[in-house]
Amino acid sequence: MADNDTQEAKARGVNIDASQKHCTEIGGFIRGDDVSTAKEKLEKVIKKEQPVPYDKYDSDLAHKKGSGDSGRYPVNASKEVLRLLESAEQNAVYEGMDEQNLYIAEYYANQGQRMETPGRNRGRKPKSAHVTIKLRER
Repeated sequence: MADNDTQEAKARGVNIDASQKHCTEIGGFIRGDDVSTAKEKLEKVIKKEQPVPYDKYDSDLAHKKGSGDSGRYPVNASKEVLRLLESAEQNAVYEGMDEQNLYIAEYYANQGQRMETPGRNRGRKPKSAHVTIKLRER
């Protein structure tokens, strides 16, 4: 709990199978939005209808049609973040918060562990990230 009068619900994904860069840019895309709006945005990204505008990691990125800015369609990261967002929403409902007034108050992504894969693909180290989403009521 942040303060005595405000409740918050939290969901944390540890070592999710997505790049930290993609997760960071998705955070800038949905932070401050209502939960329903953020879910709609992520579903459009998964369908490749709306690109995520890249602000921090945007060197050598092409502009996307309709957005007017450089961006990408990080489908795998969007699926993982959508799963976490739904989990945070269910945590908020369990705590007795109003589902209609929830918004994304905090979102941050950190770099996860780079574990070596065994066997034939020994040299490959897949990317992972730690993502935290905190929801509050308006």
